[in-house]
Amino acid sequence: MQHPLVKAVIKEPYYEVPKWLNTKLSITDYVVLSGEATNDEVDMFIATLLGYNGVRIEGKPQEVIENLIKETDVIIGGGILFADETKQILPSCCSGLEAWRDVLQGVIEQTSPWMGHDPSPCMTFSEGKVRVWSDDCLEKESKNHKRNELHFIEYGRKNLIAQLNKVEQDLLHFAQAPLYNRISMFDQRLASKLAEKFKEWFITKEWSQ
Repeated sequence: MQHPLVKAVIKEPYYEVPKWLNTKLSITDYVVLSGEATNDEVDMFIATLLGYNGVRIEGKPQEVIENLIKETDVIIGGGILFADETKQILPSCCSGLEAWRDVLQGVIEQTSPWMGHDPSPCMTFSEGKVRVWSDDCLEKESKNHKRNELHFIEYGRKNLIAQLNKVEQDLLHFAQAPLYNRISMFDQRLASKLAEKFKEWFITKEWSQ
């Protein structure tokens, strides 16, 4: 790994999986959304999206997907994963993938974006560098941790902005390939509609915390 990386993820995909998906998949703590996602990772994403937004999973896949597509505003736990060779910093509780652009905007404006709580990841900026901390290094929200328990991943600010700009491309590739291909197994028309809704929910939507 030449540089620390950033990836768009959903977190804690622990919702019940519809019977028409793979109900025996191995659940992971998070799923990276990219053009390389597997069918099982797409199934975890779909199950989590349905669960988060209260869409009934009973019924035929066409019926469930149609009901999901009718949703205008959706949320899903996740956001931006920061990682280097030895460490990972995940978005925390109440952070949503739909607000990932707030992270990009924070880096551009050199203000620490909100990335969830308990723990409360934050950023500090100095001399063209950005440190992403595992918890509230500024002690704005919590004073319970010991400072020596914190860890950080350091990025060049320009490099971090460039990587965060590429998140849009990763999400687009996820919608156009893995997500579309999986839903096409049930209905090609709905696969196209869901891919377009995904872009509306998570790519073109403007969101501010």
